[in-house]
Amino acid sequence: MKNIKSAISISVVLSMCVGLSGCINQTQEVDHYRKIIHAYPQPMPRKVPHVLTLSTALRMANDNNETLAIAGENYLQAIIAKDRAFANFFPTISLAPTDYQRRGFNETQFPPGFGNLFQTHYFDTPLAASLNVNILRDSAAISAAGSYSGVQKSLLLNMQSDLLLETAQTYYAVLSAQRAVQVLRRTLQVEHATVQSTIRKQRAGVTLRLTVLQDQADAARTRVQLTNAENSVQRGRATLAFLIGASSLDHAHLLNRFRMPPHVPAMKSLDAIALADRQDLRADKDKVVVAEKQVTVAMAEYFPSVSINFDTFLYKESFPSDSWWNGLFTVNMPIFEGGMIYNDVRTAYSKLRQAMLEEQMLKREIHEQVRIALSNWLSSQELIRDTRTEVQAARAAFLQARHSFKVGLATNLDMITAQDRYLSADLTYQQAKYATDVDMLNLLRESGRLTYASIAQLARTHRTAPLAIATPASDDHGTVTKSTK
Repeated sequence: MKNIKSAISISVVLSMCVGLSGCINQTQEVDHYRKIIHAYPQPMPRKVPHVLTLSTALRMANDNNETLAIAGENYLQAIIAKDRAFANFFPTISLAPTDYQRRGFNETQFPPGFGNLFQTHYFDTPLAASLNVNILRDSAAISAAGSYSGVQKSLLLNMQSDLLLETAQTYYAVLSAQRAVQVLRRTLQVEHATVQSTIRKQRAGVTLRLTVLQDQADAARTRVQLTNAENSVQRGRATLAFLIGASSLDHAHLLNRFRMPPHVPAMKSLDAIALADRQDLRADKDKVVVAEKQVTVAMAEYFPSVSINFDTFLYKESFPSDSWWNGLFTVNMPIFEGGMIYNDVRTAYSKLRQAMLEEQMLKREIHEQVRIALSNWLSSQELIRDTRTEVQAARAAFLQARHSFKVGLATNLDMITAQDRYLSADLTYQQAKYATDVDMLNLLRESGRLTYASIAQLARTHRTAPLAIATPASDDHGTVTKSTK
């Protein structure tokens, strides 16, 4: 009985050890990918500040958006798969205590003492260890799993860039819609004044009823545009709140102080930057490496595998009592597998060719995307110059109309109309500036440089030194300065 209790105690202790080894530190697990996206150790709070700059919005999206966390879990699972593949080189050890009970042996039909040859009760605590390895196959599988974790890491960083760009696009869409609301409200005031003036003229008999109806239609169309613009603001703010992980932006004021650089690198330099830094291209390159190693894994199935089994007892009462261990060593040589291994190798080579084609196609896509992004940015620069000229002319006309009104050479309607044209031209100019900012951020994205490092520099205070396009810097309001150095 004492021996039985000691064996049970040993079993309980071993079970506790196994249970403790299964405890998972989930915070430490999450930190694997939080460090990569730089949302560790102090992520941005979800509370939206009263003044929401672009840099703050991007940092909140980086830290709080669940999309990145989901991609991060994919990366963590790839790391776990690598550890799991490495575990094939470790033996499996199991403990199975056995308590055997049976009825007493009836000796009436047998010689006296015959029943002593059969046990009616015993307690054993066997310990079994087994190992089955194919060194070439398992080594290649570990290497492939490590490369696949690199794929998931690159995909995580690529998704981070996509999220940052989407957040910036939404941020500027809200600013543009808010500016449109301001201008449309002033335009609607002008058109209401125009309708009242036309009605007075129609009553005086100096204009037609048709003119009144046309002015009323113009005012109604502006009201529709104003309603749509206000709806765009609400939808945009709701989308932006979702992207940055906030409940709402009801009391947040969006403030844009993002300045663009006068120059960017040439197309050839941008191509080289993109091919070196695009995370999706890195992922495709790693996929090719994974596919190559999977070919090795498939071909290694032709090589023998080794199995080792070893059994012993921590405690034993069963017959024979002097036999405490046994071992078995097996070598498995595949002779005929019905073409299974052959077709696995064919499949592995096919996936390798597929991965190489995907990498080649992505390189051409990157060249196209960088060229289009650069063209869009250059076009937006031209548009800014043209709209700036328009704003200057409209402002001069408004000042002239206001001066003429003061000296009695123009009506109040003339001054309001000139002011409406000035506001409309300014709206076009501001929207062109927003589009230029988005085009520059898109160029950073397509060249692979819209990263957390960029966001971190956007948050730095009083930083105005010129930097290359690869590392945008700003003050605490999100103002960016860059150069081609």
